[in-house]
Amino acid sequence: MLLVFRRAAGLTQEELAEAAGMAARSIRDLERGRRARPQRRTAQLLVSALGLGDADAAALLAAGRPGRQTIPPADDGTAPSGLLGRQDQLVVLERAAGEARAGRGGVVLVRAGAGMGKTALLDAWASLQQPREMLVMSASGAELEQGFAFAVLRQLVEPLLARAGDEGRARLLSGPAQLASHALRVEGTGELSPEASLGLLHSLYWLMVHVADEGPVALVVDDVHWADVPSVRWLEYLARRLRGLPLLLVLAGRPDNGAGAEPMLERIAGQPYCRLVGLPGLDIDSVTHLVRASLGPAEPRFVAACASATESNPLLLHELLRTLAGNQVRATDDRAHLVAEFRGRILAGTVVKRLADEPEPVLRLARALVVLGDEATWKVAAELAGLGESTARELGGRLRQIGVLAPDEPVRFGHALVRTAVAEAVLGPVELAAGHARAAELLRSDGAADDLVAAHLLLAEPGGESWWVDALREAARATRGRGAPEVTSAYLRRALREPVSVEERGPLLLELGKDEIQIDVGAARHHLTQASMALADPYALAEAASLLASALFLSHEHERAVDILARAVDDLGQTDDGIGLAREVSWFLQAQMLLIGYDQLSTLPAARRHARQLWDHKLAGDTPGECMVLAALSASATTGEASAQVTNDLLDRALRGGLVAADTSHMLVTLAGLAFVATDRLDDAVARFDRIGDMGGRWGSFLMVSSALTWQLLVQARRGRQLPLTADFGHPATTADQGLEPRVRLAMTTQVGESLIERCDLTSATAVLTADADFDRVGWTWQGPALLARSRLHAARGNPAAALAILHEYGAEENRAQVMNLAGVPWRSRAALLHLTLGQRTDALELATEELELAHRWGTERAIGVASRCLGVIHGGRRGQALLREAVALLKRSPARLELARAHYGLGTALMRGGEADEARQALTQALHLADTCGSVLLAGQVRAALAAAGVRPKPAPPAAPSLSPTEHRLVELLRAGHSDRQIAQALLLTPHDVTGLIEQAGRKLGVSSRAELASPA
Repeated sequence: MLLVFRRAAGLTQEELAEAAGMAARSIRDLERGRRARPQRRTAQLLVSALGLGDADAAALLAAGRPGRQTIPPADDGTAPSGLLGRQDQLVVLERAAGEARAGRGGVVLVRAGAGMGKTALLDAWASLQQPREMLVMSASGAELEQGFAFAVLRQLVEPLLARAGDEGRARLLSGPAQLASHALRVEGTGELSPEASLGLLHSLYWLMVHVADEGPVALVVDDVHWADVPSVRWLEYLARRLRGLPLLLVLAGRPDNGAGAEPMLERIAGQPYCRLVGLPGLDIDSVTHLVRASLGPAEPRFVAACASATESNPLLLHELLRTLAGNQVRATDDRAHLVAEFRGRILAGTVVKRLADEPEPVLRLARALVVLGDEATWKVAAELAGLGESTARELGGRLRQIGVLAPDEPVRFGHALVRTAVAEAVLGPVELAAGHARAAELLRSDGAADDLVAAHLLLAEPGGESWWVDALREAARATRGRGAPEVTSAYLRRALREPVSVEERGPLLLELGKDEIQIDVGAARHHLTQASMALADPYALAEAASLLASALFLSHEHERAVDILARAVDDLGQTDDGIGLAREVSWFLQAQMLLIGYDQLSTLPAARRHARQLWDHKLAGDTPGECMVLAALSASATTGEASAQVTNDLLDRALRGGLVAADTSHMLVTLAGLAFVATDRLDDAVARFDRIGDMGGRWGSFLMVSSALTWQLLVQARRGRQLPLTADFGHPATTADQGLEPRVRLAMTTQVGESLIERCDLTSATAVLTADADFDRVGWTWQGPALLARSRLHAARGNPAAALAILHEYGAEENRAQVMNLAGVPWRSRAALLHLTLGQRTDALELATEELELAHRWGTERAIGVASRCLGVIHGGRRGQALLREAVALLKRSPARLELARAHYGLGTALMRGGEADEARQALTQALHLADTCGSVLLAGQVRAALAAAGVRPKPAPPAAPSLSPTEHRLVELLRAGHSDRQIAQALLLTPHDVTGLIEQAGRKLGVSSRAELASPA
């Protein structure tokens, strides 16, 4: 069957093995009938790799060994009505299911100790559900599978994809759910990039939205305390976003298990729509019922002794009664002392005692099954126990008879507590570790999946055979593209504990550092440093340097990052490969060096020296690496080392040459957009930011979406629009799992603060512009605009001296570093006007004249116009009027509408002082129109006062617009652009329920009562 499917898919044995994460020899053995039926997990991997349709997938899965069967309720006894003493818990589950069916999804979290009947409760509830009313998908965590990537997720979702058919699967994995195919190993998906892997949880969320579109769904996960960490991370993400979906999440696990999943389970428990369910011990009536079912008529003291000895634990009670029945003990009060002897050692005195009386071959099989865990194959179990397969099957029947194994196939312990008790009785730690080592070898020979082999190697002691490292690296390779870096890192850390050669150690450390940078920057920094000392290949060294520099940048160690990149560039300069590869790689490293170096004043001198060398190359942008350098040089250009025209030329060459495709992180694309803001090519800036936002929506990256939204608002501000925004970003993500990135947060609060000042809300502006905890770490280019806003606030509150002190302190920093940020921080003109206010005209003239000279060097109409207006106000008289007229003419050609309004106001007041009343009124009227249009209450008030003084009754001020959060503002923009609610949710990384709530909230603020009204143009 497998041969037919493989040939139909057009795959070689090697290609199928690669896609399924298996060994090629395993494919050959399965096709030739040399192996028994594949394990269920292996069959699932083959179905995914072959991309089979419904019927074929079902046929291949049927050919595999069956999966885990439902455990009979431990506390069921013989009661025909089902569970005993769990009616209240079933009611909670059914109420949650009813809400989910009505579109109000939620979570039920069952926490109870081992043996208390969690599995029985879930199975009983699931059996009550009608498939037409709610589809129930079940999965279970397993102790041995905690090191797998998305094992629980795949148990839940793969059957959904299989039953959907080809067209249905394509729909489920469409749009923002596309990346989910990586976690599920869907055919045709390549390796997931680190940037995209950060949004995998969001993609998996949208997969479940698409699933729920078909009808109510319940996802039931038993033994969630043993679930793999990537799956629990997904469950936590999903749990926060269920409201508004017909989707119920039912989780059951032990409390305070101490496993890696516990912190996430605690966060799930804290969700507002999570119902917590406990399972108390059985009441005395239930115990009485079970005692009578097993032993016949029961007397009270005997029943009480059973309850006390087992602490009313259903599993322990079941085992106790089984033993008592086997010994023909009657349930009379005079026999109660026999029960008391079992207290505290129920399993040791029942299951383990029965096992101890068995012959050695049975014990060997029990040891093997403890090592292999549930769903072991008889073939591998027999080999591990040193038995024949038929003998192992026969002895397995004996293990079932004495209660070690559950009845029926697949091989499975009666309960996890039974496995633990047996393990403690028959295996020591050394023997257990050796068993895992041998199991790994046998499973590898049996063609098991790479992650199953690796799971046993993780539990084996170091010092094994040479193939162990290869197997662990292969498991890491197969897992790497699936968005589970913690799993990949665990495999590689374990591989490093083996005695590897120097040649192997360097690449291993590099792989580990690459994975760790996504989850633990400190560990990544450590291992990448070690890799740099162990590697010999120049390109591997260059990759290690780049990754290490990124880790250091994230740790705010800019100086070390720049130094490492500089040394890597020097090393590559000595590599002559004859094909230009070393030079191309070097360009990437040098672009990264500029990006990091220009972020902090401490690294500016080194970055500037390197930038000057790069300017001399006069790169055309013919290769991706050259494009990266050209974009990075815009950081140099915008800090005073080139004009706006030169900056635009750099960016045009970079974009024509393919910058967008080369810059997978989009950091340089962001830099290009901000540089276009500085050069006033605002439409080009918007195009860059829109792309970043689109990619963020596709990748599920809140950083990219929030950054794009912030920069889009920056463009609005550069056009002069003073949007009525609140300081609260207004996105659920900022109050749940993540906040705004510090640079983005500072840029956003600066814009909001400036707008509040323009709208004369100084109290709110003061609250927004208070010191940021991360202010000193974000870099000087981000600090400058914030300092300007704080200075304006002091001035608006009547403290020009404090305002001036802030500006001069910032200016001193610029002068010491020999840089300037004229386009973003025109501090000289602001300081000049403050000097004038304080009567210091000489100082004012000096600063204003200097800024005008710098503005001409930069070359944009905005910069020259702003500087000309400032100098005109200071000069006064005819010369001042001429400068102000020039400012108006220049700013008319720029997109800076509010600056134009300020220039008109300055000219109008100057003309009024000069006795040219008619022309003054015209200038002031134009200033008022622009100020009102831009939303500047501050400037409009000043203009109205000037017009009134000139004898003109100005038009009344428009009513104040209500304030929206930045997220609400963007949502309204998208609504008015014709986007559907679901498209908005996808673009802004919201849930459909979030969108509905935000539409209602924005509508209330804006005084409209319907979506249609909100979507209509203002």
